[in-house]
Amino acid sequence: MTEAHYDLIVVGLGAMGAATLYQAARRGARVLGIDRFDPPHHLGSSHGDTRITRQAVGEGEMYMPFIKRSNAIWRELEAISGRELYVESGGLIVAPSEGAADFHAHGDFVAASADIARKYGIDHEILDANEVRRRYPNLMLRPQDRAYYESGAGVLRPEACIQTQLELAVQAGAVIQRNETVADYQMEAAGVRVNTDKGSYRADRLVLAAGAWIADLLPPEVRRSLKVHRQVFYWFEPQDARVFHPENFPFLIWIADALEDFISAFPMMRDGIPAVKVMTECYKHAADHPSQIDRRVKAEEIAHIYHQLTAPRIKGLRERLVDAVVCLYTVTPDGHFVIDWHPQSERVVIASPCSGHGFKHSAAVGETLAQMALEGNAPFDISAFTLARLTDAGAAGDSA
Repeated sequence: MTEAHYDLIVVGLGAMGAATLYQAARRGARVLGIDRFDPPHHLGSSHGDTRITRQAVGEGEMYMPFIKRSNAIWRELEAISGRELYVESGGLIVAPSEGAADFHAHGDFVAASADIARKYGIDHEILDANEVRRRYPNLMLRPQDRAYYESGAGVLRPEACIQTQLELAVQAGAVIQRNETVADYQMEAAGVRVNTDKGSYRADRLVLAAGAWIADLLPPEVRRSLKVHRQVFYWFEPQDARVFHPENFPFLIWIADALEDFISAFPMMRDGIPAVKVMTECYKHAADHPSQIDRRVKAEEIAHIYHQLTAPRIKGLRERLVDAVVCLYTVTPDGHFVIDWHPQSERVVIASPCSGHGFKHSAAVGETLAQMALEGNAPFDISAFTLARLTDAGAAGDSA
């Protein structure tokens, strides 16, 4: 087979990869995207009807340039495609006033979000339990609970976001190879060679955005720092669908006293099917590779999230399960992203994992990756997302 040559190859076409492919193609680059599945799909980390987006990002100030730019790109993509990608439903983050469980590396995520909002002039409110119950009678807060409310927050449609960027990338000249698995790659003096189960391709530059499969493509000293965590999305039938429409129900992040009591709920956005999505976050069990993940959702899991986490807090959801699907979180030790050049060559850019909070930032991360690969620099400060911090942490662990 004759090798094709590109300016850039993107491996993995989920949230980050699809955005990178689109941003590179719109710049006029000859770009190839490769994915082991047929994106958008439900086997990775970028599916499930809805993803939260906010303006104030409590995970850390280093994310603020990415969220601001991403929210602008979603609107640009809507204007170009005519599709609804971003629904401004508002967002509510609930936690006890004292003793809240750590959430995304913060012990008081309500305060962290409010601090960011104040600094950046983002419209928000801090509500006590009575006010939340008055506005949303179906939410059963305890007297000690309070909430951060952001009217400008909302939810994204992840499958539509990915599909739109892939289609626009192809319209701009990109090539996509679906259902093709990358076996390895070699960094050469004049570029990069990528070998798959179906062929071989050459490019000047390479972006690795393979999500949960990224460890297959990284040096061992980085690979051992990454863990894949199994998460499950559940959709329950509402008693009254109108209560959970986006104009009546914001996204909900509910941080309790213990990590295992966390729950998140979303406004109803599954087209044509009345179903409300809820989820928790589980980090007790970790896998080194997605092939080790159990894709089955067990009856006891469904019973637990409904009876222990959902019904005691959210009125109006029947026990009838409409759907359930597994999602993969690939997590670093500090819970932050990886956005960096490969330690052996600046011809290769690495973006992943996103530690369970990446989709909202993905449009701007893709733009950043395209610029890093094609121009050799980043538009935003990426010093918090280096690979070196992972290898340093691993070395410290080995010597302990």
